[in-house]
Amino acid sequence: MKGLEPDDIQEEPMAAMRKPTAVPVKISSANHARLQEWANTDQRPMGDIVNELIERHDRERFWNQAYEQLARLKSDPAAWQDYMAEIADFDALAGDGLEVEEPYYTPEEEREILAKAGRTANG
Repeated sequence: MKGLEPDDIQEEPMAAMRKPTAVPVKISSANHARLQEWANTDQRPMGDIVNELIERHDRERFWNQAYEQLARLKSDPAAWQDYMAEIADFDALAGDGLEVEEPYYTPEEEREILAKAGRTANG
């Protein structure tokens, strides 16, 4: 078995095992103070809070895009009718027996949910 030669030794042999380094992000002093206050109150690292906020923002963007696409689909009566017919076909194939069950939400609850979704989608 051959021994290690000086050229075989990497400059940073543990580089692959290091944690990713932090990346600085510029935010206003006021937002930094708020973030620091939240971190102190919640007893969590600021980075965890920032990561959570980014994940929330991603979900919000996803749902906003879904609502926009649905609104676009509804704005075309022919496309909407085709979509609803396709959904009805799939419902008929499901065979789960749910068509005879009462709706999960009352009409009033549905209106409240849709109103809240509209507020979220519109800011």
